Amino acid sequence: MNLKNRLSFFILLICSVIPWPTTQIHAQTSRAERPLSKEKVKRTIRLLKPLDKPLAETKHGDWLDSHNEKGQRFTKWATTRPNKLTDRKTTLYIQPIGTFSETETKLTKLTAEYLEAYFNCPVKTLEAIDASTIPATARRVHPEWGTKQVKTTYILEKILAPNLPEDAFATIAFTNLDLWPGNDWNYVFGYAAYYDRVGVWSLFRLGQPDRNKDSYKKCLRRMIKLATHETGHMFSMKHCINAQCNMQGSNHLQESDTQPMHLCSECHAKTVLATSVMPVDRMQRLLKLCEKHGLEDEVMYYKAAIEKLKK
Repeated sequence: MNLKNRLSFFILLICSVIPWPTTQIHAQTSRAERPLSKEKVKRTIRLLKPLDKPLAETKHGDWLDSHNEKGQRFTKWATTRPNKLTDRKTTLYIQPIGTFSETETKLTKLTAEYLEAYFNCPVKTLEAIDASTIPATARRVHPEWGTKQVKTTYILEKILAPNLPEDAFATIAFTNLDLWPGNDWNYVFGYAAYYDRVGVWSLFRLGQPDRNKDSYKKCLRRMIKLATHETGHMFSMKHCINAQCNMQGSNHLQESDTQPMHLCSECHAKTVLATSVMPVDRMQRLLKLCEKHGLEDEVMYYKAAIEKLKK
């Protein structure tokens, strides 16, 4: 079965980057030397479950209005041989496609910093690819809007999959080009694979961060949320219908903006087991970053979560 047939697409995104140094936040011992048992991880579900909030009522046009999601509990995910970080697959790579403004570059550096803490792994940036190298067969002009778009499957099949670095857990492409996956879709914010460890995100529809401080913060929040969401798919995590969660599906920005940056208790457990991270350590790093960037709602959540996990 080829890559295209195994891809699952998801509406969510992030943008592009240029190189920057990574933060050393990871333990020096190998992941094999510090395994976390499933039973210990299951305990975090019980501790954090009181913080889970019920899903909001589905409205016309929302993701669940048009997609029959079955959900994925931690115990089910754990039986699917999910992708995990290992001593050989240690690093998340970023493949920029195109050129980016100073503000876009700044925002994506912050997003990469958050990805490191979120998934307990180094994030490295590859040399940018000139967008003009994408052939005409992988481009189109939207028939109604006149928007220039690039086909996601070309990026995943022809650019990313053949060039995965040896130590890559996954490679994600960032671009400010509008994306579409083919068939009858108008566009997608992002497109990722459950098991093939490649994905692509676009910042094309994320907003205007240069307008004012509020727009900048909204764009940062969207970028962080959508980057972690799509990377979560590459850890074999399906869309969440357990509670309000960063792994919920989203059809539009208004829907996405109502969803949290943090994970529900079930999806948090998947991330902990997949990345061999100590739950409190992870929460503390994320709390620090949210405080630094004024993400007040997440500050409140992570403080409460840390208290629950210390019991």
